Amino acid sequence: MPAPNDSTPKHQLCNPTTTDGIRSLPPEIVLQILSYLSFGDLLAFGATCSSNHGYHIASVKGLRLGVFEKRVHSIISLLQAGWASPDQLAVWGNNGQDFSYMISVVLPQNKLAKRDSYRVQSCHSTSTRRRSQGYDRPRSQEHMIRVQNQIVTRVLGRYGAALRSLEFMAYDLDMEGATALGTRCQHTLRHLALRFEHPHIRDGLMRPSTWLQPAPGNEAWNSLIGVGGNCKGDGLQYLDTLILERAGITSWQLMMLVKRNPNLKTLKLRTCRGARSDFLYWLGGIKDEFEESETQMGEPAPGAKLEVLWLEHCHRILPHPVEENKDFPDEMCDSGFEWVRGLNGLRSLSFSESTNIPSELVDRANKTIWKVPEVILPYSLYGSSAIAVDPRWK
Repeated sequence: MPAPNDSTPKHQLCNPTTTDGIRSLPPEIVLQILSYLSFGDLLAFGATCSSNHGYHIASVKGLRLGVFEKRVHSIISLLQAGWASPDQLAVWGNNGQDFSYMISVVLPQNKLAKRDSYRVQSCHSTSTRRRSQGYDRPRSQEHMIRVQNQIVTRVLGRYGAALRSLEFMAYDLDMEGATALGTRCQHTLRHLALRFEHPHIRDGLMRPSTWLQPAPGNEAWNSLIGVGGNCKGDGLQYLDTLILERAGITSWQLMMLVKRNPNLKTLKLRTCRGARSDFLYWLGGIKDEFEESETQMGEPAPGAKLEVLWLEHCHRILPHPVEENKDFPDEMCDSGFEWVRGLNGLRSLSFSESTNIPSELVDRANKTIWKVPEVILPYSLYGSSAIAVDPRWK
């Protein structure tokens, strides 16, 4: 049979007798080949026939999705999150090391842009692709959040069942997005990062002061957990890594999310509403203010399997003023942080930028009691580092 050309019907491209022979290969080999394609080429491959569509869905194991008002917001957020380097942003090329796909969605800036409603940029692609989805320019913060969650819901509707890693950058999580996460990714997702903190965005719908505090609490997190309403039995249950930035999740909701993911090894919270002393004491197995039952003597703490715990820019960690921690003997020098003792597997603990926590207290407690290999203090004990100055300006 002759080699396929532009006039070859799509259904013939899937015929194992054709020279492409893609279907004659073992699935593992096909998926390995597809992992080197750009996101745009992967979409084109999936559009050829139903079997190739299934291959293209199964190939997307990792996804980084950001939805923003402006392209400059997207670029800075990608750089700050470490999703891409300046060189990658310049050429949108594959770095050859990470097979996760990165998609940046920029909403239209005027009504004339409605035909090309948002722009999709992939770090595995050298081109910028536009897709018409009919989204209008958001008119308020609430509208923007709703549009962001509508987009992630549509993406999860297609790829959620295969995803093992998902990072989502937006302004907040609502019921629609949380429900999609809790149902579409329930059994497969291992790594989840919800990044809602973007301090560089100081125009558009978001005010600069927005980023200083956690997002408002809401019931959407219950859908992510799988409690209440019609979500009972759903929810994420197999996470290894959970990263929440500027999240409105409450202490109880955070406790339930950690409790329902017993294999959790990494928990990173930044500007998080639920990072409070009541949650931390439960995590360390000291006392349980959420349920009637308490951790029995000799039982491991709920957070005993944690290897990484970051509590950054969280200001309600201590249950009482720091003045009460003065002049304690060594065996009690971690007063207010006793919960750390129950986290036996910790390798990294961070309190970076968390106010009202004396670095001296944390440093002394770790050297005396905790012995955690890596502890990041709220601020440096050795003063600020030197500022580099261009010699031409001396």
